[in-house]
Amino acid sequence: MPGTTPSKSSAKPKSVSSRRRNRPSPRQRLLDSATHLFTTEGIRVIGIDRVLREADVAKASLYSLFGSKDALVIAYLEALDQKWRADWEARVAGVSDPGEKILAFFDQCLAEEPEHNYRGSHFQNAASEYPKPETETEEGIIAAVGEHRRWCHQTMTDLLSEKNGYPSATQANQLLIFLDGGLAGASLNKDSGPLETARDLARQLISAPPPDYSI
Repeated sequence: MPGTTPSKSSAKPKSVSSRRRNRPSPRQRLLDSATHLFTTEGIRVIGIDRVLREADVAKASLYSLFGSKDALVIAYLEALDQKWRADWEARVAGVSDPGEKILAFFDQCLAEEPEHNYRGSHFQNAASEYPKPETETEEGIIAAVGEHRRWCHQTMTDLLSEKNGYPSATQANQLLIFLDGGLAGASLNKDSGPLETARDLARQLISAPPPDYSI
């Protein structure tokens, strides 16, 4: 009977409304857009209007949620750090050997870099864009990078100390140098070779007997 079935025109607004309800929050859309743009093109080169357009968020929302572009950069780095830790934890779930857990740092980079078009460490890249922080928020960006690095170093130190039976912060420093060099080399060469070499060096270091080892 006429009038018993909704017309197509009356159904469309409901569909649009449903899509809007299912959209991520403005904060999440800003973070997602910032992550995509900052990781693929860099931070300083991206104007805030570009982030807003991609996120489909008003400028007023950006300033109410974050306060400034620098604060958005800090939130982006903190989210990246949390994801990296969670991915590593998932990778080593069920692994008991401390050495294999350490090598998982290299394995994770080997898995990620081809997907990232060999852009290297996003944390190192962010720090290189702020060589001389001039504001409190720029110092916050460097601090966010440092927090990720401290976690990597402390995690490696704890695993090495467990494996070796003595404090092993110096060895952790060496492993981080291998990882830094592997990431930088992979970025320059646009291939995984330097990271594979870095992993092999790490494996040799982990497998070597302690300096006072005697037969």
